[in-house]
Amino acid sequence: EKALSLLNERGRLGFILPHKFFNAKYGEPLRGVIAEGKHLSQIVHFEEQQVFAGATTYTCLLFLERQPQDEFQFVKAVDLAAWRNTGEAQVGNLSTDLVTSGDWNFSIDSHAPLLERLKNEPLTLGDVAHIFVGTQTSADTVFVLDDTRVEGELIVGFSQELGREVSVEAAIVKPFLRGKEIRSYQPLEATASLICPYNINETDFHLLTERELSHQYPLAFAYLKACKAKLATREKGKFQGKNWYAFGYPKSMTLFQRPKLVVPDYNNVASFTDDQEGHYFKTGYGIILKPECDLSPHYVLGLLNSKLLFLYLLHVGTKLRGGYVRFWTQFIQQLPIRTIDFTDPADVKRHDEMVALVGRMLELHKRLGVEGNPQVKTLLQRQAMATEQQIDQLVYDSYDLSSAERSLLGAT
Repeated sequence: EKALSLLNERGRLGFILPHKFFNAKYGEPLRGVIAEGKHLSQIVHFEEQQVFAGATTYTCLLFLERQPQDEFQFVKAVDLAAWRNTGEAQVGNLSTDLVTSGDWNFSIDSHAPLLERLKNEPLTLGDVAHIFVGTQTSADTVFVLDDTRVEGELIVGFSQELGREVSVEAAIVKPFLRGKEIRSYQPLEATASLICPYNINETDFHLLTERELSHQYPLAFAYLKACKAKLATREKGKFQGKNWYAFGYPKSMTLFQRPKLVVPDYNNVASFTDDQEGHYFKTGYGIILKPECDLSPHYVLGLLNSKLLFLYLLHVGTKLRGGYVRFWTQFIQQLPIRTIDFTDPADVKRHDEMVALVGRMLELHKRLGVEGNPQVKTLLQRQAMATEQQIDQLVYDSYDLSSAERSLLGAT
């Protein structure tokens, strides 16, 4: 903003900067300044490619003009070496009317018209669902026990903080997922447990007092006391008082125990699955349909795991090396959800067919997880692939994709 004010009437300004600025909340005011003055002249976008040796940063070149511009050039350098040597890149001119204070998601490739049409769908995931982040204890080395097993009424697991196995009462722990344990349609099998010193009901929660904790869960209390020095010194002494064993940010505590859809923090494929067993997690997100939404969670799950909506996520989200993308709330809440007119028999049929196919996928993956016969496993994998293709075709039908649009997605 200061540099723009210093330019003369013919002045031009260039920055090299992380393109996270395009989608981050903190970038919104400055994007507004650029949009209002129509200052944007050119962007050279390197996507997930690494420009600087030894530093992980996702970079672009940003050029601004003092004078208002009717259009700007968007350069997508998909091959860094080729761009450096010959300037080879995908290049297109776009109207500066597309530039607003909102997220900057510019597209010049063959998917652009399809992506624009999806953007105009009336409903998004954020409209039909509540999305919440994982629990933040600010001391996972204490509260999360790894490689846990049940021994009677106890849970035994490895404490990273103490460097040894400890035993605590099973009634005080919650099944805890790592991000890598959340995958598309996969049954959830937590290998870790979260010590949760809270009393949680359907609508509220409160931290157990030391008296309640020591009387009801003496083993867990003794373990937490052994870690008190670590817990009390968190966040510059914020927990030095009587709540020394509280979570750092105990948000959404009543939501984890509810049936929900879950997704990890990032992956290179769509990775949504169903959680009926109240798992807790840190590096992931939970999705609960709003009470006024009549859609089945399994219908929404089929849409979210489709090739079509993953393509859209790649467009609006932050891409990482290796084709990975963040499933952050700000991105997945933008996913277009094809709603259902429940007074239309054809629409109801489409909805129910999706629910049945997703139910089949969940069952197939459940069987795959326990099947030991290689031949049967291969058969189940083929059935899962065929069912996934059926789901994708149903999604294409639901969003009225043309044959040309389907071919862009590798469909016929």
